[in-house]
Amino acid sequence: MEKKSIVILHGWGLRGSVYKNLVLILKKEGYSVYFPDLPGFGAESLTKDSMTLDDYVTFLRKFIEKNKLKKPILIGHSFGGRVAIKYAWRNPQHISKLILTGVPVIRNTSFRKKIAFLIAVVGGKILKVFNLKIQDIGKKILYRSISEWDYYNAGPLRQVFKNIIGEELTGYAKSLKMPVILVWGKDDRIVPYTDVEKIKKIISHAQPVVVANTGHRLPYLNSKAFYTAIKNFL
Repeated sequence: MEKKSIVILHGWGLRGSVYKNLVLILKKEGYSVYFPDLPGFGAESLTKDSMTLDDYVTFLRKFIEKNKLKKPILIGHSFGGRVAIKYAWRNPQHISKLILTGVPVIRNTSFRKKIAFLIAVVGGKILKVFNLKIQDIGKKILYRSISEWDYYNAGPLRQVFKNIIGEELTGYAKSLKMPVILVWGKDDRIVPYTDVEKIKKIISHAQPVVVANTGHRLPYLNSKAFYTAIKNFL
């Protein structure tokens, strides 16, 4: 039986090629793998100044149509997972399975506080009293202190980021019927692994897998462990 195509949707501030190790593993196993740069990242320009989640869903739909992919498996990491969820909700007949990893599905108070604080720092509201060199050092220290925060480089994409994070996904996620697996790094400090059980209450049929000794960057920094986690699901 011919294996399904797989589309990897990257996290914020990244690009498709970051997942090259995972791509190599999947290709070795016989899968056709696609890893596009999403608009605003890598080689792909924004389609408009303030893109919304719908705009990214449209981009993904056109990408899948252009490459003539028939019911691919979607792997959505972090921000890419938000795109994947809404695409799957809107086009359930066009994908076969959904793999979500480190995806901020639930907009809880703790997550919103992290977002608000980081946007304030990136926007200079907290560090603007210091000179530029200290501001830059301060941002880097903040980044390291909360570790793995893939939103540090929001920069000119700040409004797009707000648009993406601001949309409520619970309703979309709840209606998903295709097979879903939730693969989380136990040390994820951005979207903690404790969210997995909360998400499972929304997507009741989802299969939860927590991978030890790894964090938010699991799919590209620990690709072998990630593949092991999804192998049987594929």
